[in-house]
Amino acid sequence: MLNEKDLEKYATTYSIERLKSFVLSNEDTIDDVISRYKRNLRISLALYPELSTLEIILRNAIDVALRMHYSETWIEDELQNNTLLDVQDFSILQNAYQTTMKECKSSSKTLTTGKIIANLNFGFWTNLCTKKYNSKIWNKKGIFKSVFTNYPSKKPDVWLISKKLNAIRKLRNRIFHYEQIFKYPEKTLNLYNELLEVMSYLPKDELKILADISLFKDTYNSLIQETTLKSH
Repeated sequence: MLNEKDLEKYATTYSIERLKSFVLSNEDTIDDVISRYKRNLRISLALYPELSTLEIILRNAIDVALRMHYSETWIEDELQNNTLLDVQDFSILQNAYQTTMKECKSSSKTLTTGKIIANLNFGFWTNLCTKKYNSKIWNKKGIFKSVFTNYPSKKPDVWLISKKLNAIRKLRNRIFHYEQIFKYPEKTLNLYNELLEVMSYLPKDELKILADISLFKDTYNSLIQETTLKSH
């Protein structure tokens, strides 16, 4: 049985409120809560390579496509003229530019487009993959296929991709805010499979980095086995 005193000693570290989110029944002990917290960290850690790889490849694929089909200097052009992005996304771009400029000045480095792109968050790139940009991006000849080179259908479906990316973005944000993501393991597994599906649409290379370092499936199976043994 868990009581407030069990949690109070973690008030200044992990916080009572956060640990309470790992309580599943009135019969839980503090050991059960800590055990679930550790399992959550392990599965979150195992998801990092896939999440970071998706973000990097997506942003680079979109950048290359816009440079090919719009302008090599589309970032600079947009900052000056704002003809492509809506108000929200233009504001994100401006903030990334200001942040990058300050970073470069403080470290005496040259401001480059690549540095600005690296400071644009995952939300910016997933925002671009929505139907509000159909007329300016996705309906332009060749752009969809430039980004989603391996999409299985001849007919582009930005709405479907946007829906999947939005779910993945929410998972990413929960992980990066240290929140509970393993309360429903099957849901986590489904999101992981959707992540792999979206990644399969994007350009590929010969590095096969994920194939060499991915820990998700082993970690997931191990945690499921531990949970099953504990419940018996």
